[in-house]
Amino acid sequence: MRKKGLISLLFIMPFCLLGCGKKASSEEAIVYINEYKKMEYETVAVERGDITPTLTLQVESDTFERKNYYPPMDEMEVDKVYVKEGDMVEAGDVMITFKSGDISEQIKSYQDRVKENQLLIDHYTNLMTIDSTLDYTADIDMLKEDMGVYNLYIQELNAKLESYNVVASGTGTVTMVSDLLAYGTVNMSDNILTIIYGTGDYYATTTEDFDFQVGEVYIATYALAQYNLELVDVEELEEDGSKEKRLHFTMAMEGITGVEKMNMVIEKPVMNNVLYLPKEAIFDVDDVHYVYVLDENGYRKAIEIEVGQNVDGLVIVEKGLNEGDKVVIN
Repeated sequence: MRKKGLISLLFIMPFCLLGCGKKASSEEAIVYINEYKKMEYETVAVERGDITPTLTLQVESDTFERKNYYPPMDEMEVDKVYVKEGDMVEAGDVMITFKSGDISEQIKSYQDRVKENQLLIDHYTNLMTIDSTLDYTADIDMLKEDMGVYNLYIQELNAKLESYNVVASGTGTVTMVSDLLAYGTVNMSDNILTIIYGTGDYYATTTEDFDFQVGEVYIATYALAQYNLELVDVEELEEDGSKEKRLHFTMAMEGITGVEKMNMVIEKPVMNNVLYLPKEAIFDVDDVHYVYVLDENGYRKAIEIEVGQNVDGLVIVEKGLNEGDKVVIN
């Protein structure tokens, strides 16, 4: 009995050992090692060429009157919008019309009656000319009296119809056309249009050392519109050791007042055959300018450079780089 039990135990133990060993190996951690990748840099080439610097001014006027336009009543249906932001208008120009079907129909009805009465008057007059025994004077007087009443109604309706038109009260510039008009219906509280009226005088200040010429006409823009401004005076100002110029412009376009604020971009003399690169490629350490350039193996290296004028996001390179050098951005 003892030998039989011992044999059974011997058979069981190997199976147990085998099973336990297999389970342990399946739980071992698997380690993944990413393949090494060389860092890639965004670069830009140093260029050589001609650059046209620009001077940007904001010209504005302190003599402007702003007028907002509102519908004369609630729930008015938009018919047509004739203006857009930046348009120049004159007194009497129709800018927006509203639908007025009933009024227009009434006016047409009275106009038709006036025409009918006039035809009858002409007919009676011809009959009396042909036959002197006929007398339609009383009928003609009654027809004329009716025509007078109809014309009075037409005048009243035309006056009411005018309220369905938004008309410019003077010479000015459209600075706002409400998006509410696109929905088709507006109310009395809705500011649907804004016009600016003014004298045409504009002012700007700058610290730039630029040779402004009195009498020269410069172009200013607002939205998609362009305006010609003539320089009439340059005032030299100095405060706390800093120099500034106050420029006085006047609108050179007859009958146009412009807008309250406009941008003016003036081209400076061309800088010929200069070396330049984007401003964002340069970084400073203790007031010293550096850039990163890539060597033949693709590794970056900090290089000290000397820079000149900043021209619309481009920096003139005086020393330290050559045309075609690859400079790292960011």
